[in-house]
Amino acid sequence: MKTGHTHTFSLDSFQASAEIVASYDSFFVALSVLIAIGASLLSFILSARTNRSDFKNERYIWAVASACFLGFGIWSMHFVGMLAYQLPIAVRYNPLITFFSIIPAIFASLIVVSHHPRGPQKLWLRSLYMGGGIGSMHYVGMLAMEMHAVMAYDIYLFSLSIIVAVVLAGIALKAHSYIQGKQVSVAQQLIPATIMGCAISGMHYTGMLSMHVFAVSSTEFSYDQSHKGLAYIVIFMVAFFAFIFVLLIELRARTLSSNRFTAVLNTVQEGVMSFDNDGKLEFINPAALTMFGYEKKELQYRRVNDLVNHANGDNAVLLNEVIKAANGGELRNRPLRIEGVRKDGSTFPLSFLVNRLPGDHEAFVCTVKDLSDVKNQEVFAQTVFDTLPDMLFVKDAETLAFTHANDMGAELIGVAKHELVGLTDFDIFESEDAKHIIASDTALLEGGNRESCEESKIVINGEERCFQTKKVVISCANNKPQFILSLSEDVTELRKTQDKLEALNKRMSMAADAAHIGVWEWDLETNELIWDDWMHKIYSIPKDDFNDHYSVWANTVHLDDFDDVKTQMDHAINTNSEFHAQFRVQVSRDNIRYVRADGRIQGNKMFGINIDITEQVMAEERIKELASQDSLTGLANRRALTTYLEQEFARIERTNMRCVCLYFDLNTFKPINDTHGHNVGDEVLVEIADRMKRLCRESDLAARVGGDEFIIILTDVDETFDLDGFIDRTHLAVSKPITTSIGTVAVGTSIGFASYPNEATNLDDLIRLADERMFQQKSLKEVSNR
Repeated sequence: MKTGHTHTFSLDSFQASAEIVASYDSFFVALSVLIAIGASLLSFILSARTNRSDFKNERYIWAVASACFLGFGIWSMHFVGMLAYQLPIAVRYNPLITFFSIIPAIFASLIVVSHHPRGPQKLWLRSLYMGGGIGSMHYVGMLAMEMHAVMAYDIYLFSLSIIVAVVLAGIALKAHSYIQGKQVSVAQQLIPATIMGCAISGMHYTGMLSMHVFAVSSTEFSYDQSHKGLAYIVIFMVAFFAFIFVLLIELRARTLSSNRFTAVLNTVQEGVMSFDNDGKLEFINPAALTMFGYEKKELQYRRVNDLVNHANGDNAVLLNEVIKAANGGELRNRPLRIEGVRKDGSTFPLSFLVNRLPGDHEAFVCTVKDLSDVKNQEVFAQTVFDTLPDMLFVKDAETLAFTHANDMGAELIGVAKHELVGLTDFDIFESEDAKHIIASDTALLEGGNRESCEESKIVINGEERCFQTKKVVISCANNKPQFILSLSEDVTELRKTQDKLEALNKRMSMAADAAHIGVWEWDLETNELIWDDWMHKIYSIPKDDFNDHYSVWANTVHLDDFDDVKTQMDHAINTNSEFHAQFRVQVSRDNIRYVRADGRIQGNKMFGINIDITEQVMAEERIKELASQDSLTGLANRRALTTYLEQEFARIERTNMRCVCLYFDLNTFKPINDTHGHNVGDEVLVEIADRMKRLCRESDLAARVGGDEFIIILTDVDETFDLDGFIDRTHLAVSKPITTSIGTVAVGTSIGFASYPNEATNLDDLIRLADERMFQQKSLKEVSNR
């Protein structure tokens, strides 16, 4: 046998040789067992992190780290256990074999630890892997021992050591599978770790029992073979590297968690910021930076109260929430609203929610959200609500208390909008009415339909009013009822009118015959038309010639009026409103009647009446003519002249033209009138009026303003208009002889003129100036005639 080498044989070959008796250091034995349990515990803790990790790469890292740590723990236990084994001969350890002995343990640990609970591996197979890995590491490690002796193994104890490793490893893995993937404490992890440590230690010391060392001729005995120094070094290195390893792993976990958490905060749309108990900002995400208009470096020394409005007391609101969080008080489950302050000093509405961060360092996290768009939408919605002519209310679905109201609702109820918020129906209406309203709301919330429409009578301010109310349930994202929207239309007057109409229907039907009113009914779907007797009389269509169709009536309406009547009728149908029209009916080629029609939609039919107003229309037209015409000559009277000039003045302002007023006074008319009487005088005036009509253009106007005084208004007069020529033609036309009942007579005329706006600025000045000039001309003629 070569010095420094150990030969291993079967135990049966050395029955006659002297066996060397070994001893164990109990302290190192116990220490080796603790190392095995500690390594298993840390390995299982790292394995639990492997299963909880959501990232594939991280699961690989934790699995490899856990396997390496468990393999290194098995190897350390084995090495300390070998140092606890004391022989009275010199023993050395081959470094290369010692190093390679750790590989089977790491490999087996990797297979077992990286197993996923839902994977196909069987427990017995994993137990074989683990037990085989422990046994391989042990017996490979035993080969590293170098001494002047021969080692022999008891085959039964050798096999038993492998069985102990496999069985105890299986028990440990089974116990660990019950708590794998759960949030358990270290104490709960200690049970499978202890079993696994016992499996490792049990296999080791069972394997050591199977080993026997026999002396050979070159064996030198020495009782000073203590390896305590080496053992302490190994123990120290195991503890040191375990500490460093766990520290690095924990540091990596915290760094990854922090980076991921920061990345999440940087991508959320809501603003997030944290600050210490002095209010100094520690973190603010990009969304919050954009919201407040700052760069990150600009907020390095700022405090959270610099970002809220102090004028409205919002800083006190924020401070109150921070104090609640610091004292562990109950916080609101809904964010509060305050005003934020941007870098440029402008304020904006925001919501915030404060919570205390866990840890020894007292700090707080605050989520903020810009509510500018929400506020604008609320203002827009409230403005729309307030412009509605009907009452609008919004109630909380849980408490049935009012949360919103429009102007009309507050006005009808007689309560200010801000005072209405938070009240219930019992605070506003009488008890019976409130019970009815709440019962209706409750039925709507509990029923399958989310909409309802009903009509009810409610007493408001001592007056009973009738309302037609439509209710809609507004649900949240989870389809849970959140609000009830009520839109109520006050139909009190409508119902009163309907009641009055129903009471009048009987009297109307009796009066219709007496007043010659025709009653009709029109089916909007079939176009069937039903007339009573007076309708046939008004339209002069015998019953035998009437085929009960809408087209019969349509063909009688005057072509110039049909489009307007049809438009009004379509509007009434489309808007479900009343129909009122006045039109002409072509009874025959030369006979036209005026008809007034009134109708109302009810269902798919229109009911109405027709009244023959021909005599009334003709009388009105005659009255209009008499009111605006001179009764003798047919010329415009002073009233019509005034109306015409007012319109003409307005038109001149737009066209920048001018008009001329010619004022006429007949010469020698009074002698004719006095000598021959008023009848002859009237004949002269009629003839003069006809001549003036012929002198006027279509746009001009001739009027009689006195006994023998006339006015002609010339319009659209420009610089090219020959006014003198027109006056000459007028003189010539008036001075021509006039044939009367007593013979031929002749009159002359004096004419004065004035223009607008060159010479006069209003109607009175225009006529007065023309009258003065006419009078001057008349005076000159009288002087010349003398």
